[in-house]
Amino acid sequence: MTAALVVDDVEHRLDGAVVTIRGAQGSTLMRLDALGDAAVDAAVEAVRAALEAGATLEEAARAGEGVGEIPGRCRRTRTSDGITIIDDTRATTATEVRRSLKVLADATRGVARSFAVVGELVSEQADWFEDHDQLGRLVVRLDIGQLIVVGHGARHTSTAAGLEGSWDGESLLVDDVDAAYDELRARLAPGDAVLVSAAGVTPLATLIARLTEETA
Repeated sequence: MTAALVVDDVEHRLDGAVVTIRGAQGSTLMRLDALGDAAVDAAVEAVRAALEAGATLEEAARAGEGVGEIPGRCRRTRTSDGITIIDDTRATTATEVRRSLKVLADATRGVARSFAVVGELVSEQADWFEDHDQLGRLVVRLDIGQLIVVGHGARHTSTAAGLEGSWDGESLLVDDVDAAYDELRARLAPGDAVLVSAAGVTPLATLIARLTEETA
Protein backbone atom coordinates (compact mmCIF):
# COMPACT_ATOMS: atom_id res chain seq x y z
CA MET A 1 0.00 0.00 0.00
CA THR A 2 1.38 3.41 -0.97
CA ALA A 3 1.89 5.72 2.02
CA ALA A 4 -0.28 8.85 1.90
CA LEU A 5 1.97 11.86 1.45
CA VAL A 6 1.22 15.39 0.30
CA VAL A 7 3.70 18.16 -0.50
CA ASP A 8 2.05 21.34 0.77
CA ASP A 9 4.80 23.83 -0.03
CA VAL A 10 8.30 24.13 -1.45
CA GLU A 11 10.45 27.18 -0.79
CA HIS A 12 13.69 27.41 -2.73
CA ARG A 13 16.57 29.31 -1.13
CA LEU A 14 20.19 29.55 -2.16
CA ASP A 15 21.10 27.60 0.98
CA GLY A 16 18.66 24.81 0.10
CA ALA A 17 15.00 23.97 -0.30
CA VAL A 18 12.48 23.93 2.55
CA VAL A 19 9.69 21.44 1.91
CA THR A 20 6.45 21.17 3.89
CA ILE A 21 5.08 17.63 3.79
CA ARG A 22 1.89 16.18 5.24
CA GLY A 23 0.92 12.62 6.03
CA ALA A 24 -1.47 10.69 8.23
CA GLN A 25 0.48 11.76 11.35
CA GLY A 26 0.39 15.49 10.61
CA SER A 27 2.86 17.77 8.86
CA THR A 28 6.53 18.63 9.16
CA LEU A 29 9.37 20.41 7.39
CA MET A 30 12.29 19.02 5.45
CA ARG A 31 15.31 21.29 5.12
CA LEU A 32 17.38 20.08 2.21
CA ASP A 33 21.02 20.86 1.59
CA ALA A 34 20.06 20.85 -2.08
CA LEU A 35 18.26 23.06 -4.54
CA GLY A 36 15.88 22.40 -7.39
CA ASP A 37 12.84 20.34 -8.24
CA ALA A 38 14.83 17.21 -9.08
CA ALA A 39 16.34 17.14 -5.58
CA VAL A 40 12.95 17.84 -4.00
CA ASP A 41 11.35 15.04 -6.00
CA ALA A 42 14.10 12.63 -4.91
CA ALA A 43 13.70 13.65 -1.26
CA VAL A 44 9.95 13.16 -1.39
CA GLU A 45 10.43 9.69 -2.84
CA ALA A 46 12.83 8.89 0.01
CA VAL A 47 10.17 10.01 2.50
CA ARG A 48 7.55 7.90 0.80
CA ALA A 49 9.81 4.83 0.88
CA ALA A 50 10.58 5.36 4.57
CA LEU A 51 6.88 5.67 5.42
CA GLU A 52 6.10 2.48 3.55
CA ALA A 53 8.85 0.77 5.56
CA GLY A 54 7.13 1.77 8.80
CA ALA A 55 8.90 5.01 9.76
CA THR A 56 7.10 7.88 11.46
CA LEU A 57 6.65 11.08 9.47
CA GLU A 58 9.47 12.77 11.40
CA GLU A 59 11.79 9.82 10.82
CA ALA A 60 10.86 9.78 7.15
CA ALA A 61 11.52 13.51 6.86
CA ARG A 62 15.03 13.01 8.22
CA ALA A 63 15.55 10.32 5.57
CA GLY A 64 14.44 12.82 2.94
CA GLU A 65 16.90 15.38 4.26
CA GLY A 66 19.66 12.86 3.63
CA VAL A 67 19.17 13.14 -0.12
CA GLY A 68 21.99 15.23 -1.53
CA GLU A 69 22.30 17.40 -4.58
CA ILE A 70 21.85 15.81 -7.98
CA PRO A 71 24.71 16.34 -10.46
CA GLY A 72 23.66 18.55 -13.33
CA ARG A 73 20.30 19.44 -11.80
CA CYS A 74 20.56 22.73 -9.89
CA ARG A 75 23.73 21.56 -8.15
CA ARG A 76 25.35 24.50 -6.37
CA THR A 77 28.99 25.48 -6.14
CA ARG A 78 30.10 28.58 -4.28
CA THR A 79 33.19 30.23 -5.72
CA SER A 80 35.96 31.79 -3.68
CA ASP A 81 34.62 35.24 -4.54
CA GLY A 82 31.14 34.47 -3.19
CA ILE A 83 29.26 33.68 -6.40
CA THR A 84 26.82 30.77 -6.48
CA ILE A 85 27.10 28.69 -9.65
CA ILE A 86 24.07 26.45 -10.25
CA ASP A 87 24.86 23.58 -12.59
CA ASP A 88 21.67 22.55 -14.35
CA THR A 89 23.33 21.26 -17.50
CA ARG A 90 21.43 17.96 -17.43
CA ALA A 91 18.16 19.84 -17.86
CA THR A 92 17.55 19.69 -21.60
CA THR A 93 13.83 19.96 -22.31
CA ALA A 94 11.62 23.04 -22.18
CA THR A 95 9.76 21.73 -19.12
CA GLU A 96 12.93 21.00 -17.16
CA VAL A 97 14.56 24.33 -17.96
CA ARG A 98 11.41 26.32 -17.17
CA ARG A 99 11.21 24.66 -13.76
CA SER A 100 14.83 25.49 -13.05
CA LEU A 101 14.38 29.12 -14.05
CA LYS A 102 11.53 29.35 -11.54
CA VAL A 103 13.82 27.87 -8.88
CA LEU A 104 16.46 30.51 -9.67
CA ALA A 105 13.90 33.29 -9.43
CA ASP A 106 12.51 32.01 -6.13
CA ALA A 107 15.93 31.45 -4.56
CA THR A 108 17.30 34.88 -5.46
CA ARG A 109 14.25 37.10 -5.06
CA GLY A 110 15.17 39.99 -2.80
CA VAL A 111 18.52 38.48 -1.77
CA ALA A 112 20.78 38.17 -4.84
CA ARG A 113 21.18 39.21 -8.45
CA SER A 114 20.16 36.45 -10.84
CA PHE A 115 21.86 35.38 -14.08
CA ALA A 116 20.65 32.66 -16.44
CA VAL A 117 22.82 31.12 -19.15
CA VAL A 118 20.96 28.85 -21.54
CA GLY A 119 21.69 26.97 -24.72
CA GLU A 120 19.43 25.37 -27.29
CA LEU A 121 16.60 23.20 -26.00
CA VAL A 122 16.06 19.60 -27.01
CA SER A 123 12.76 20.04 -28.87
CA GLU A 124 10.76 18.39 -31.59
CA GLN A 125 11.01 20.39 -34.81
CA ALA A 126 7.32 21.29 -34.64
CA ASP A 127 7.75 22.64 -31.09
CA TRP A 128 11.11 24.36 -31.48
CA PHE A 129 9.86 27.90 -32.06
CA GLU A 130 7.25 27.84 -29.30
CA ASP A 131 9.57 26.21 -26.76
CA HIS A 132 12.28 28.83 -27.22
CA ASP A 133 9.75 31.65 -27.43
CA GLN A 134 8.14 30.67 -24.14
CA LEU A 135 11.51 30.29 -22.46
CA GLY A 136 12.62 33.80 -23.34
CA ARG A 137 9.33 35.31 -22.25
CA LEU A 138 9.42 33.38 -18.97
CA VAL A 139 12.80 34.89 -18.10
CA VAL A 140 11.22 38.33 -18.34
CA ARG A 141 8.12 37.38 -16.35
CA LEU A 142 10.30 35.92 -13.60
CA ASP A 143 12.34 39.14 -13.60
CA ILE A 144 15.67 37.37 -13.89
CA GLY A 145 18.32 40.05 -14.06
CA GLN A 146 20.50 38.85 -16.92
CA LEU A 147 19.92 36.32 -19.68
CA ILE A 148 22.83 35.05 -21.75
CA VAL A 149 21.86 32.81 -24.66
CA VAL A 150 24.69 30.71 -26.09
CA GLY A 151 24.70 29.80 -29.76
CA HIS A 152 22.54 30.91 -32.65
CA GLY A 153 20.55 27.68 -32.46
CA ALA A 154 18.94 29.20 -29.36
CA ARG A 155 18.70 32.74 -30.72
CA HIS A 156 14.93 32.95 -30.48
CA THR A 157 15.11 32.66 -26.69
CA SER A 158 16.98 35.96 -26.67
CA THR A 159 14.68 37.52 -29.27
CA ALA A 160 11.56 36.52 -27.33
CA ALA A 161 12.90 38.03 -24.13
CA GLY A 162 13.44 41.31 -25.94
CA LEU A 163 9.89 41.25 -27.31
CA GLU A 164 8.14 40.47 -24.03
CA GLY A 165 7.85 44.05 -22.85
CA SER A 166 8.92 46.02 -19.80
CA TRP A 167 11.88 44.39 -18.09
CA ASP A 168 14.69 45.74 -15.96
CA GLY A 169 16.98 42.93 -17.09
CA GLU A 170 19.05 42.39 -20.21
CA SER A 171 19.34 39.64 -22.82
CA LEU A 172 22.54 38.86 -24.70
CA LEU A 173 23.10 36.43 -27.55
CA VAL A 174 26.68 35.18 -27.75
CA ASP A 175 28.40 32.85 -30.18
CA ASP A 176 29.99 30.35 -27.83
CA VAL A 177 31.05 29.37 -24.32
CA ASP A 178 34.15 31.59 -24.41
CA ALA A 179 32.01 34.65 -25.11
CA ALA A 180 29.52 33.66 -22.40
CA TYR A 181 32.34 33.30 -19.89
CA ASP A 182 33.77 36.70 -20.78
CA GLU A 183 30.36 38.38 -20.43
CA LEU A 184 29.77 36.76 -17.05
CA ARG A 185 33.17 37.63 -15.64
CA ALA A 186 32.64 41.24 -16.67
CA ARG A 187 29.33 41.41 -14.81
CA LEU A 188 29.43 39.08 -11.81
CA ALA A 189 29.96 40.33 -8.28
CA PRO A 190 30.03 38.64 -4.86
CA GLY A 191 26.59 37.42 -3.84
CA ASP A 192 25.32 36.84 -7.38
CA ALA A 193 23.80 33.55 -8.53
CA VAL A 194 24.22 32.02 -12.00
CA LEU A 195 22.08 29.22 -13.43
CA VAL A 196 23.59 27.34 -16.38
CA SER A 197 20.95 25.22 -18.09
CA ALA A 198 19.72 23.74 -21.38
CA ALA A 199 22.94 22.00 -22.39
CA GLY A 200 21.50 19.08 -24.33
CA VAL A 201 22.48 20.61 -27.67
CA THR A 202 24.84 23.40 -26.61
CA PRO A 203 27.94 22.12 -24.74
CA LEU A 204 27.84 24.19 -21.55
CA ALA A 205 29.68 21.81 -19.21
CA THR A 206 32.94 23.56 -20.03
CA LEU A 207 31.41 26.85 -18.86
CA ILE A 208 30.59 25.28 -15.49
CA ALA A 209 34.15 23.99 -15.24
CA ARG A 210 35.64 27.41 -15.92
CA LEU A 211 33.29 29.23 -13.55
CA THR A 212 34.00 26.82 -10.71
CA GLU A 213 37.77 26.53 -11.08
CA GLU A 214 38.23 28.43 -7.81
CA THR A 215 35.79 27.27 -5.17
CA ALA A 216 35.40 28.31 -1.59
